[in-house]
Amino acid sequence: MAPRLPPLNAVRAFESAGRNQSFTLAADELHVTSGAISRQIHTLEDHLGFELFRRSHREVRLTPEAAAYLETVSDALERIERGTSRLVDARKQRLLHIHNSITFTLRWLVPRLSGFHAAYPKTEIRLSTALPSAAELIASPTDVSIQIRDEASVQALSTLQHDRLIDIELSPVCSPEYRDRLRLRGGVESFKDVTLLHSMMRPNDWRSWLGLAGDSPMDPSSGIKFESSSLALQAAVEGVGVSIATRLFVTKELENGTLVTPYDLVFRDGSGFYLSYSQAAAQLPHVAEFRDWITGEARRSPN
Repeated sequence: MAPRLPPLNAVRAFESAGRNQSFTLAADELHVTSGAISRQIHTLEDHLGFELFRRSHREVRLTPEAAAYLETVSDALERIERGTSRLVDARKQRLLHIHNSITFTLRWLVPRLSGFHAAYPKTEIRLSTALPSAAELIASPTDVSIQIRDEASVQALSTLQHDRLIDIELSPVCSPEYRDRLRLRGGVESFKDVTLLHSMMRPNDWRSWLGLAGDSPMDPSSGIKFESSSLALQAAVEGVGVSIATRLFVTKELENGTLVTPYDLVFRDGSGFYLSYSQAAAQLPHVAEFRDWITGEARRSPN
């Protein structure tokens, strides 16, 4: 006979009490009395055949075995919560959950998004910078993702559909004042005294560009590292150093002169931004509308 699942109300009470290390706090969290929490814990202990808490007058403490069980229970409840949210979202006919990096969101998508909203005002849009896995996209047909991929990774993710949006082109950028102060002219040898600005989300960009440039006095890992490309680019605007930039993200700054390219060499490795979504998502009208809209915007976007 298969093992019987424990009573789920008792499991929920145990998870809250164990996480809070308090029956009182668990009662407040679940909007019941402390006595109700205690009774649910006793029910679970009777089901399992052993105690889960060491009880004293002033406190309760998990037993070592119960602490390990708490991790399993917490993970399971979290997965149930996520799955429930996906199921509810999938029932919403016009929900579109767009996942992309913060730099792509701020520098490319948001300035254009009003156009999509004006064309399709009934579509509920959610933006997230948490990039999902292929499994998560398949599980949630209301979600689409915009990520950097190459042809090999696209082929490997054949369970998803992909639309190439924009090629990745990398160039160094800095403020005109910084360029003039360090006399960044001519070949890459003039980079010997610069401060390189890195995005930790793209740690190999400087190494790739300097490798293409040829003999360089620079250590490609030297300089200042930032959490995102947006921060590295802002530091370049402020004259802190030279950032390696996806040219797509600095079009406006290059046009108005806030940033300049001290060296015109452009690195391309064949990668690009792809819109990815599940086969089920492709059948939803609002996902198809967003796909058609964003691919049109990408065709009009200067690389």
